[in-house]
Amino acid sequence: MIQEYSGDEPEPLLSEWTLDLLNSRSELAAWVDGFGSPLHVVFPDQASRNYLQWRNELRTVYGDCQVQFALKACKSASLLRAFALAGAGADVSSAHEMTSAFMNLVPVERISMTGPAKSDHEISLCIRNGLAIHVDCIEELKRILALADTVGSVRRLFLRARPISEPGSRFGMTEGQFVACLPLLEKAKVEQIGVSFHINDYKVQTRAEQLRSSIAFLRRLCAQGLPPGGIDIGGGYPMRYLQRFDPAAYSRGVHWASKAKPGSYPYAPELAGVRHAAAVIQIGIAEPADRGFLERHRLPIILQPGRSLLDQCGISAFNVIDIKDLGDGRFAVVLDGMSFSLSETWFGADFVPPPAVLSREERAAPRHNARYFLLGRSCLESDVIRWRALEGGVSPGDLVVFTNTAGYQMDSNESSFHQIPLPRKIAAVRRSSGWKILADETPSQGGIAQ
Repeated sequence: MIQEYSGDEPEPLLSEWTLDLLNSRSELAAWVDGFGSPLHVVFPDQASRNYLQWRNELRTVYGDCQVQFALKACKSASLLRAFALAGAGADVSSAHEMTSAFMNLVPVERISMTGPAKSDHEISLCIRNGLAIHVDCIEELKRILALADTVGSVRRLFLRARPISEPGSRFGMTEGQFVACLPLLEKAKVEQIGVSFHINDYKVQTRAEQLRSSIAFLRRLCAQGLPPGGIDIGGGYPMRYLQRFDPAAYSRGVHWASKAKPGSYPYAPELAGVRHAAAVIQIGIAEPADRGFLERHRLPIILQPGRSLLDQCGISAFNVIDIKDLGDGRFAVVLDGMSFSLSETWFGADFVPPPAVLSREERAAPRHNARYFLLGRSCLESDVIRWRALEGGVSPGDLVVFTNTAGYQMDSNESSFHQIPLPRKIAAVRRSSGWKILADETPSQGGIAQ
Protein backbone atom coordinates (compact mmCIF):
# COMPACT_ATOMS: atom_id res chain seq x y z
CA MET A 1 0.00 0.00 0.00
CA ILE A 2 1.03 3.64 -0.53
CA GLN A 3 1.06 5.76 2.59
CA GLU A 4 -1.59 8.49 2.59
CA TYR A 5 -0.35 12.02 3.17
CA SER A 6 -1.61 13.63 6.36
CA GLY A 7 -3.38 16.96 6.35
CA ASP A 8 -0.25 18.64 7.73
CA GLU A 9 1.98 17.51 4.87
CA PRO A 10 2.12 19.50 1.61
CA GLU A 11 1.04 16.92 -0.96
CA PRO A 12 3.39 16.62 -3.95
CA LEU A 13 2.28 16.83 -7.56
CA LEU A 14 2.74 13.45 -9.25
CA SER A 15 2.81 12.53 -12.94
CA GLU A 16 0.90 9.60 -14.44
CA TRP A 17 4.14 7.62 -14.81
CA THR A 18 5.15 8.21 -11.21
CA LEU A 19 1.70 7.23 -9.93
CA ASP A 20 1.72 4.10 -12.07
CA LEU A 21 5.10 3.05 -10.72
CA LEU A 22 4.15 3.76 -7.12
CA ASN A 23 0.97 1.73 -7.50
CA SER A 24 2.95 -1.22 -8.91
CA ARG A 25 5.10 -1.32 -5.80
CA SER A 26 6.33 -4.90 -6.32
CA GLU A 27 7.95 -3.87 -9.59
CA LEU A 28 9.77 -0.91 -8.04
CA ALA A 29 10.79 -3.07 -5.07
CA ALA A 30 12.24 -5.66 -7.43
CA TRP A 31 14.31 -2.97 -9.17
CA VAL A 32 15.68 -1.77 -5.82
CA ASP A 33 16.47 -5.34 -4.82
CA GLY A 34 18.29 -5.89 -8.10
CA PHE A 35 20.17 -2.58 -8.49
CA GLY A 36 20.62 -1.50 -4.88
CA SER A 37 19.46 1.26 -2.57
CA PRO A 38 19.13 4.11 -3.08
CA LEU A 39 18.01 3.70 -6.68
CA HIS A 40 17.31 6.62 -9.00
CA VAL A 41 14.73 5.99 -11.74
CA VAL A 42 14.44 8.45 -14.65
CA PHE A 43 11.72 8.79 -17.30
CA PRO A 44 13.07 9.69 -20.77
CA ASP A 45 9.57 9.95 -22.27
CA GLN A 46 8.74 12.66 -19.75
CA ALA A 47 11.87 14.54 -20.79
CA SER A 48 10.79 14.52 -24.43
CA ARG A 49 7.32 15.69 -23.47
CA ASN A 50 8.73 18.51 -21.34
CA TYR A 51 10.99 19.81 -24.11
CA LEU A 52 8.18 19.88 -26.66
CA GLN A 53 5.99 21.77 -24.20
CA TRP A 54 8.74 24.36 -23.71
CA ARG A 55 9.37 24.70 -27.42
CA ASN A 56 5.71 25.13 -28.35
CA GLU A 57 4.92 27.57 -25.52
CA LEU A 58 7.94 29.78 -26.19
CA ARG A 59 7.13 30.03 -29.87
CA THR A 60 3.93 31.86 -28.95
CA VAL A 61 5.93 34.78 -27.51
CA TYR A 62 8.97 34.86 -29.83
CA GLY A 63 9.64 32.89 -32.98
CA ASP A 64 13.28 31.95 -32.41
CA CYS A 65 13.61 30.65 -28.85
CA GLN A 66 16.21 27.93 -28.39
CA VAL A 67 16.20 25.63 -25.35
CA GLN A 68 19.47 24.13 -24.09
CA PHE A 69 19.34 21.62 -21.24
CA ALA A 70 21.67 22.51 -18.35
CA LEU A 71 23.61 19.29 -17.79
CA LYS A 72 24.65 20.23 -14.25
CA ALA A 73 21.06 19.64 -13.08
CA CYS A 74 21.21 15.86 -13.61
CA LYS A 75 23.94 13.50 -14.80
CA SER A 76 21.57 11.22 -16.71
CA ALA A 77 22.62 10.03 -20.15
CA SER A 78 19.15 8.81 -21.08
CA LEU A 79 17.47 12.11 -20.19
CA LEU A 80 20.11 14.08 -22.10
CA ARG A 81 19.69 11.81 -25.11
CA ALA A 82 15.91 12.17 -24.97
CA PHE A 83 16.24 15.96 -24.93
CA ALA A 84 18.70 15.86 -27.84
CA LEU A 85 16.52 13.61 -29.99
CA ALA A 86 13.55 15.91 -29.36
CA GLY A 87 15.59 18.93 -30.53
CA ALA A 88 17.09 20.49 -27.41
CA GLY A 89 20.63 21.78 -27.08
CA ALA A 90 23.01 21.53 -24.14
CA ASP A 91 24.49 23.96 -21.63
CA VAL A 92 27.88 22.59 -20.50
CA SER A 93 30.49 23.84 -18.04
CA SER A 94 33.35 21.37 -18.43
CA ALA A 95 35.10 19.20 -20.99
CA HIS A 96 33.42 16.19 -19.39
CA GLU A 97 29.94 17.65 -19.86
CA MET A 98 30.91 18.59 -23.41
CA THR A 99 31.91 14.96 -24.08
CA SER A 100 28.62 13.75 -22.59
CA ALA A 101 26.70 16.08 -24.90
CA PHE A 102 28.62 14.77 -27.94
CA MET A 103 28.12 11.14 -26.91
CA ASN A 104 24.38 11.66 -26.52
CA LEU A 105 23.81 13.22 -29.95
CA VAL A 106 23.68 16.94 -29.23
CA PRO A 107 25.00 18.74 -32.34
CA VAL A 108 27.76 21.30 -31.77
CA GLU A 109 25.68 24.21 -33.02
CA ARG A 110 23.28 23.61 -30.12
CA ILE A 111 25.96 23.47 -27.38
CA SER A 112 27.11 26.40 -25.22
CA MET A 113 30.12 26.37 -22.90
CA THR A 114 28.89 28.57 -20.04
CA GLY A 115 31.29 27.69 -17.21
CA PRO A 116 32.79 30.85 -15.68
CA ALA A 117 36.23 29.27 -15.19
CA LYS A 118 37.47 27.45 -18.29
CA SER A 119 40.90 25.95 -18.76
CA ASP A 120 42.91 26.64 -21.92
CA HIS A 121 42.26 23.04 -22.93
CA GLU A 122 38.48 23.51 -22.63
CA ILE A 123 38.61 26.78 -24.57
CA SER A 124 40.64 25.09 -27.30
CA LEU A 125 38.08 22.27 -27.51
CA CYS A 126 35.32 24.85 -27.94
CA ILE A 127 37.20 26.70 -30.68
CA ARG A 128 38.12 23.52 -32.57
CA ASN A 129 34.54 22.21 -32.44
CA GLY A 130 32.69 25.48 -32.97
CA LEU A 131 30.86 25.68 -29.63
CA ALA A 132 29.47 28.97 -28.37
CA ILE A 133 31.76 30.28 -25.60
CA HIS A 134 30.42 32.42 -22.76
CA VAL A 135 33.00 34.97 -21.63
CA ASP A 136 32.99 35.79 -17.93
CA CYS A 137 35.55 38.63 -17.91
CA ILE A 138 37.92 40.63 -20.10
CA GLU A 139 40.89 38.56 -18.86
CA GLU A 140 39.21 35.40 -20.14
CA LEU A 141 38.40 37.13 -23.45
CA LYS A 142 42.11 37.90 -23.91
CA ARG A 143 42.96 34.21 -23.30
CA ILE A 144 40.32 33.09 -25.80
CA LEU A 145 41.53 35.45 -28.52
CA ALA A 146 45.18 34.51 -27.89
CA LEU A 147 44.34 30.81 -28.22
CA ALA A 148 42.36 31.53 -31.38
CA ASP A 149 45.58 32.73 -33.02
CA THR A 150 46.94 29.17 -32.89
CA VAL A 151 43.87 26.91 -32.56
CA GLY A 152 41.49 28.51 -35.07
CA SER A 153 38.89 31.23 -35.47
CA VAL A 154 36.14 31.80 -32.91
CA ARG A 155 32.63 31.32 -34.24
CA ARG A 156 30.38 32.47 -31.39
CA LEU A 157 31.07 34.43 -28.21
CA PHE A 158 28.59 35.54 -25.56
CA LEU A 159 29.70 38.28 -23.19
CA ARG A 160 28.28 37.54 -19.74
CA ALA A 161 26.68 40.52 -18.03
CA ARG A 162 26.82 41.04 -14.31
CA PRO A 163 23.15 41.24 -13.32
CA ILE A 164 21.82 44.72 -12.60
CA SER A 165 20.08 43.22 -9.57
CA GLU A 166 23.31 41.62 -8.27
CA PRO A 167 26.03 44.31 -8.40
CA GLY A 168 28.18 42.40 -5.91
CA SER A 169 28.23 39.16 -7.92
CA ARG A 170 31.64 37.72 -8.77
CA PHE A 171 30.33 36.58 -12.16
CA GLY A 172 29.95 38.55 -15.35
CA MET A 173 30.93 42.05 -16.42
CA THR A 174 29.66 45.55 -15.76
CA GLU A 175 28.65 47.86 -18.59
CA GLY A 176 32.05 49.56 -18.39
CA GLN A 177 33.84 46.21 -18.66
CA PHE A 178 31.64 45.31 -21.63
CA VAL A 179 32.72 48.51 -23.37
CA ALA A 180 36.38 47.71 -22.64
CA CYS A 181 35.94 44.42 -24.56
CA LEU A 182 34.85 46.16 -27.77
CA PRO A 183 38.31 47.23 -29.04
CA LEU A 184 39.54 43.64 -28.62
CA LEU A 185 36.53 42.30 -30.51
CA GLU A 186 36.95 44.83 -33.31
CA LYS A 187 40.42 43.45 -33.99
CA ALA A 188 39.38 39.81 -33.70
CA LYS A 189 37.52 37.79 -36.33
CA VAL A 190 34.53 36.51 -34.36
CA GLU A 191 31.57 35.46 -36.48
CA GLN A 192 28.88 36.30 -33.89
CA ILE A 193 28.90 38.20 -30.59
CA GLY A 194 26.02 37.84 -28.18
CA VAL A 195 25.12 38.74 -24.61
CA SER A 196 24.30 36.34 -21.78
CA PHE A 197 23.24 36.56 -18.16
CA HIS A 198 22.14 34.35 -15.29
CA ILE A 199 19.82 35.65 -12.56
CA ASN A 200 19.71 34.03 -9.12
CA ASP A 201 16.25 35.18 -8.02
CA TYR A 202 12.90 34.05 -9.39
CA LYS A 203 11.39 37.44 -10.25
CA VAL A 204 10.04 37.89 -13.77
CA GLN A 205 10.67 41.64 -13.73
CA THR A 206 14.34 41.23 -12.78
CA ARG A 207 15.00 39.02 -15.79
CA ALA A 208 12.90 41.13 -18.13
CA GLU A 209 14.88 44.23 -17.16
CA GLN A 210 18.16 42.39 -17.82
CA LEU A 211 16.83 41.25 -21.21
CA ARG A 212 16.04 44.84 -22.18
CA SER A 213 19.55 45.88 -21.09
CA SER A 214 21.03 43.10 -23.26
CA ILE A 215 19.11 44.29 -26.30
CA ALA A 216 20.45 47.80 -25.76
CA PHE A 217 24.02 46.50 -25.72
CA LEU A 218 23.49 44.49 -28.90
CA ARG A 219 22.33 47.70 -30.56
CA ARG A 220 25.64 49.25 -29.54
CA LEU A 221 27.52 46.31 -31.04
CA CYS A 222 25.70 46.79 -34.34
CA ALA A 223 26.41 50.52 -34.32
CA GLN A 224 30.13 49.72 -34.14
CA GLY A 225 29.93 47.26 -37.01
CA LEU A 226 30.22 44.09 -34.91
CA PRO A 227 28.03 41.07 -35.80
CA PRO A 228 25.32 40.44 -33.15
CA GLY A 229 24.68 36.82 -32.14
CA GLY A 230 21.61 36.74 -29.90
CA ILE A 231 20.83 36.80 -26.19
CA ASP A 232 21.23 33.94 -23.73
CA ILE A 233 18.92 34.51 -20.74
CA GLY A 234 20.14 31.47 -18.79
CA GLY A 235 18.14 29.21 -16.52
CA GLY A 236 16.75 29.27 -13.00
CA TYR A 237 13.04 29.15 -13.83
CA PRO A 238 11.14 27.87 -10.77
CA MET A 239 9.50 24.45 -10.82
CA ARG A 240 6.22 23.63 -9.13
CA TYR A 241 6.52 20.66 -6.75
CA LEU A 242 3.36 21.25 -4.69
CA GLN A 243 -0.15 22.50 -5.30
CA ARG A 244 0.11 24.64 -2.17
CA PHE A 245 2.90 25.37 0.29
CA ASP A 246 2.91 27.37 3.50
CA PRO A 247 6.54 27.70 4.74
CA ALA A 248 5.42 28.97 8.15
CA ALA A 249 3.15 25.97 8.70
CA TYR A 250 5.89 23.62 7.51
CA SER A 251 8.30 25.13 10.04
CA ARG A 252 5.83 24.52 12.87
CA GLY A 253 6.11 20.77 12.36
CA VAL A 254 8.33 18.45 14.39
CA HIS A 255 11.93 18.51 13.15
CA TRP A 256 15.06 16.49 13.87
CA ALA A 257 17.03 18.07 16.75
CA SER A 258 14.28 20.74 16.82
CA LYS A 259 15.94 22.48 13.86
CA ALA A 260 13.35 23.65 11.35
CA LYS A 261 14.72 23.72 7.81
CA PRO A 262 11.74 24.69 5.68
CA GLY A 263 13.68 25.01 2.45
CA SER A 264 14.40 28.15 0.50
CA TYR A 265 12.98 26.99 -2.83
CA PRO A 266 9.59 28.38 -4.00
CA TYR A 267 7.88 25.00 -4.11
CA ALA A 268 4.50 26.31 -5.31
CA PRO A 269 5.16 29.47 -7.35
CA GLU A 270 2.29 31.20 -9.12
CA LEU A 271 4.28 31.15 -12.36
CA ALA A 272 6.45 28.09 -12.97
CA GLY A 273 8.56 26.49 -15.67
CA VAL A 274 7.94 27.55 -19.24
CA ARG A 275 5.12 29.92 -18.26
CA HIS A 276 7.61 31.84 -16.10
CA ALA A 277 10.16 31.88 -18.94
CA ALA A 278 7.56 33.00 -21.48
CA ALA A 279 6.49 35.86 -19.21
CA VAL A 280 10.12 37.04 -18.97
CA ILE A 281 10.46 37.17 -22.76
CA GLN A 282 7.04 38.70 -23.36
CA ILE A 283 7.73 41.57 -20.95
CA GLY A 284 11.39 41.93 -21.94
CA ILE A 285 10.61 42.48 -25.64
CA ALA A 286 7.32 44.31 -25.18
CA GLU A 287 8.67 47.43 -26.89
CA PRO A 288 7.99 47.07 -30.65
CA ALA A 289 11.40 48.60 -31.44
CA ASP A 290 13.19 45.93 -29.36
CA ARG A 291 11.25 43.06 -30.89
CA GLY A 292 11.76 44.53 -34.35
CA PHE A 293 15.52 44.78 -33.79
CA LEU A 294 15.75 41.12 -32.77
CA GLU A 295 13.61 39.94 -35.65
CA ARG A 296 15.32 42.15 -38.24
CA HIS A 297 18.72 40.72 -37.34
CA ARG A 298 17.29 37.19 -36.84
CA LEU A 299 18.67 36.99 -33.32
CA PRO A 300 17.72 34.00 -31.16
CA ILE A 301 16.78 34.12 -27.50
CA ILE A 302 18.46 31.14 -25.80
CA LEU A 303 17.23 29.60 -22.55
CA GLN A 304 19.08 27.06 -20.39
CA PRO A 305 16.65 25.47 -17.93
CA GLY A 306 17.81 22.62 -15.72
CA ARG A 307 15.54 21.73 -12.82
CA SER A 308 12.33 23.04 -14.45
CA LEU A 309 12.97 21.11 -17.68
CA LEU A 310 13.31 17.96 -15.54
CA ASP A 311 9.87 18.31 -13.94
CA GLN A 312 8.52 14.80 -13.13
CA CYS A 313 11.52 13.14 -14.84
CA GLY A 314 12.64 10.94 -11.96
CA ILE A 315 12.20 9.42 -8.51
CA SER A 316 14.57 8.14 -5.81
CA ALA A 317 13.82 5.01 -3.78
CA PHE A 318 15.46 4.06 -0.46
CA ASN A 319 15.18 0.80 1.45
CA VAL A 320 14.44 1.02 5.18
CA ILE A 321 17.20 -0.83 7.04
CA ASP A 322 15.90 -0.49 10.58
CA ILE A 323 13.71 1.50 12.96
CA LYS A 324 15.39 2.71 16.15
CA ASP A 325 13.27 3.74 19.14
CA LEU A 326 14.66 7.05 20.47
CA GLY A 327 12.05 7.41 23.20
CA ASP A 328 9.25 9.96 23.69
CA GLY A 329 7.48 8.74 20.55
CA ARG A 330 10.46 9.51 18.32
CA PHE A 331 11.83 6.88 15.92
CA ALA A 332 14.92 6.95 13.74
CA VAL A 333 14.16 5.43 10.33
CA VAL A 334 17.58 4.37 9.04
CA LEU A 335 17.60 4.28 5.25
CA ASP A 336 20.01 2.36 3.05
CA GLY A 337 21.49 5.54 1.63
CA MET A 338 22.77 8.94 2.70
CA SER A 339 21.68 12.56 2.51
CA PHE A 340 24.28 13.02 -0.26
CA SER A 341 21.74 11.32 -2.53
CA LEU A 342 19.04 13.93 -1.89
CA SER A 343 20.94 17.13 -2.43
CA GLU A 344 18.70 19.87 -1.05
CA THR A 345 20.81 19.59 2.10
CA TRP A 346 23.63 21.05 -0.01
CA PHE A 347 21.76 24.36 0.17
CA GLY A 348 21.25 24.11 3.94
CA ALA A 349 17.57 23.39 3.39
CA ASP A 350 15.08 20.54 3.51
CA PHE A 351 13.57 18.81 0.51
CA VAL A 352 9.99 19.71 1.32
CA PRO A 353 7.85 17.32 -0.80
CA PRO A 354 7.08 14.36 1.48
CA PRO A 355 8.07 10.89 0.28
CA ALA A 356 5.70 8.00 -0.28
CA VAL A 357 6.19 4.98 1.96
CA LEU A 358 5.55 1.71 0.15
CA SER A 359 5.09 -1.27 2.43
CA ARG A 360 6.11 -4.69 1.19
CA GLU A 361 3.52 -6.40 3.37
CA GLU A 362 0.63 -5.54 5.63
CA ARG A 363 1.88 -3.83 8.75
CA ALA A 364 0.42 -3.26 12.19
CA ALA A 365 -1.50 -0.07 12.88
CA PRO A 366 0.89 2.90 13.34
CA ARG A 367 1.77 3.99 16.85
CA HIS A 368 -0.28 6.89 18.18
CA ASN A 369 1.51 10.27 17.97
CA ALA A 370 4.71 8.62 16.70
CA ARG A 371 7.20 10.73 14.76
CA TYR A 372 9.57 9.15 12.26
CA PHE A 373 12.81 10.82 11.15
CA LEU A 374 14.53 9.72 7.95
CA LEU A 375 18.25 9.33 8.62
CA GLY A 376 21.17 8.13 6.53
CA ARG A 377 23.33 5.11 7.26
CA SER A 378 26.62 7.01 7.68
CA CYS A 379 28.47 7.83 10.90
CA LEU A 380 27.65 11.56 10.62
CA GLU A 381 25.16 13.18 13.01
CA SER A 382 24.26 15.56 10.19
CA ASP A 383 23.30 12.74 7.81
CA VAL A 384 19.60 13.62 7.93
CA ILE A 385 17.73 12.81 4.72
CA ARG A 386 14.62 14.79 5.66
CA TRP A 387 14.54 17.09 8.66
CA ARG A 388 10.79 17.18 9.18
CA ALA A 389 9.24 14.14 10.81
CA LEU A 390 6.93 11.76 8.98
CA GLU A 391 3.68 10.63 10.50
CA GLY A 392 2.17 7.19 9.99
CA GLY A 393 3.62 3.73 10.04
CA VAL A 394 6.90 2.62 8.54
CA SER A 395 8.69 -0.71 8.97
CA PRO A 396 12.03 -2.31 8.10
CA GLY A 397 12.01 -3.46 4.49
CA ASP A 398 9.62 -0.73 3.34
CA LEU A 399 10.54 1.58 0.49
CA VAL A 400 10.73 5.33 1.04
CA VAL A 401 10.28 7.00 -2.36
CA PHE A 402 11.00 10.66 -2.99
CA THR A 403 9.31 11.92 -6.15
CA ASN A 404 10.36 14.56 -8.67
CA THR A 405 14.04 14.31 -7.77
CA ALA A 406 15.66 14.50 -11.23
CA GLY A 407 16.40 18.22 -10.87
CA TYR A 408 19.55 18.50 -8.71
CA GLN A 409 18.33 16.11 -5.98
CA MET A 410 19.65 12.85 -7.43
CA ASP A 411 23.32 13.44 -7.84
CA SER A 412 24.59 17.02 -7.64
CA ASN A 413 26.04 16.30 -4.20
CA GLU A 414 26.67 12.56 -4.40
CA SER A 415 29.58 10.96 -2.57
CA SER A 416 31.07 7.50 -2.15
CA PHE A 417 31.56 8.20 1.57
CA HIS A 418 32.62 5.06 3.51
CA GLN A 419 33.65 3.75 0.05
CA ILE A 420 30.03 2.84 -0.58
CA PRO A 421 29.46 2.92 -4.38
CA LEU A 422 27.45 5.76 -5.86
CA PRO A 423 23.75 4.94 -6.32
CA ARG A 424 22.70 3.36 -9.60
CA LYS A 425 20.45 5.13 -12.04
CA ILE A 426 18.11 3.35 -14.46
CA ALA A 427 15.82 4.58 -17.23
CA ALA A 428 12.22 3.39 -17.14
CA VAL A 429 9.94 3.47 -20.19
CA ARG A 430 6.23 2.62 -19.99
CA ARG A 431 4.95 0.47 -22.85
CA SER A 432 1.60 -1.28 -23.41
CA SER A 433 3.25 -4.54 -22.38
CA GLY A 434 4.59 -3.08 -19.14
CA TRP A 435 7.69 -1.31 -17.89
CA LYS A 436 10.98 -1.58 -19.77
CA ILE A 437 14.16 -0.65 -17.89
CA LEU A 438 17.61 0.15 -19.22
CA ALA A 439 20.92 1.13 -17.65
CA ASP A 440 21.31 4.90 -17.66
CA GLU A 441 24.64 5.01 -19.44
CA THR A 442 26.29 6.55 -22.48
CA PRO A 443 25.89 4.60 -25.75
CA SER A 444 29.46 3.23 -25.54
CA GLN A 445 28.73 1.76 -22.12
CA GLY A 446 25.31 0.20 -22.56
CA GLY A 447 21.71 0.65 -23.62
CA ILE A 448 19.88 3.96 -23.77
CA ALA A 449 16.13 4.28 -23.65
CA GLN A 450 14.65 4.96 -27.07
